[in-house]
Amino acid sequence: MFKEIKNLGRVDFSTCIPFRITDHNYGDHVANNVFVEYLHEGRVQFLANFGYTEKDVEGVGLILSELGVKYTKQAFYPDTLRLDMTIVNLRPTRFDLCYRGYNQRGELLLLAKTEMAAFDASSGKPIRMPEAFLDRFRSDEK
Repeated sequence: MFKEIKNLGRVDFSTCIPFRITDHNYGDHVANNVFVEYLHEGRVQFLANFGYTEKDVEGVGLILSELGVKYTKQAFYPDTLRLDMTIVNLRPTRFDLCYRGYNQRGELLLLAKTEMAAFDASSGKPIRMPEAFLDRFRSDEK
């Protein structure tokens, strides 16, 4: 999985998130769990860039159903995380959002994938992804 993420040729969205001194752990580097928060922040910015929120993607909500992270290098304050994000593996009820994270020197810090599923908030059941959303990214898939 991570090799495919590393080799993705396309970037759908990129954002920068500054590290905070309070993000450091006892090893004096940015804590692994904090990177999951950065992925969430990046995903929210990604969706907003296309006019969506996690609660409203063409009328349906999204829920994170799977998360995988590979840490490749420690990160330190002061620095900034650049997250490059790409949607892949579009399916009727879900899609994968892949992340590549770099520091200011361009060194790879992490590779990650979140599987996002469409769901009906009132019933809590999975539903189909809206065609308008799928069409927006379907043309970009290789």
